[in-house]
Amino acid sequence: MDETTNPEHVAEQRGVNVTRTGFERYTVTTKAGVELEFGRGEGLVDPVDMMLAGLAGCMAVSIDKPLTRAAEPERFDISVVADKLKDESMATRLQNLRLDFDVAFADWTRKQDPQAFVEKLLHVAHDTHCTVSRTIEAGAHVEAGATVEVTGTSAADDVSGTDDDSAGPGTR
Repeated sequence: MDETTNPEHVAEQRGVNVTRTGFERYTVTTKAGVELEFGRGEGLVDPVDMMLAGLAGCMAVSIDKPLTRAAEPERFDISVVADKLKDESMATRLQNLRLDFDVAFADWTRKQDPQAFVEKLLHVAHDTHCTVSRTIEAGAHVEAGATVEVTGTSAADDVSGTDDDSAGPGTR
């Protein structure tokens, strides 16, 4: 596909590395070397919550500069909720994602209504600047592959082996 039919192009490649550190425990390492532990269990942020936090964080970062040029917020809180849907095959996904921004200013010196100003910033952020919200809206293609190595013996080498792990991975 050439740029005349699709004006989008790869501007940069983004990525993180995730390492398993224990049962349902992982560490994500960013390109900048920042690490965050996540997973399932006490004291951990789970992957779905990380996705919701990523959405809120992306929208917040996208509006922070123009917002603080107008006035420094006294309060800037975001609540994100979504409906978790499950189909007959037990596959899950989120739908109806909703972000609610709670912003307060001590002083507002602009002539534009602060409510209208923040809502305009959110609209522009969602439509243009927030990669996370735009990716969710577009329904990005996801591909997964694996490289697997067995360093010891393997039952897979035994042709009579009939281990069946058809239950598949747990759902999030």
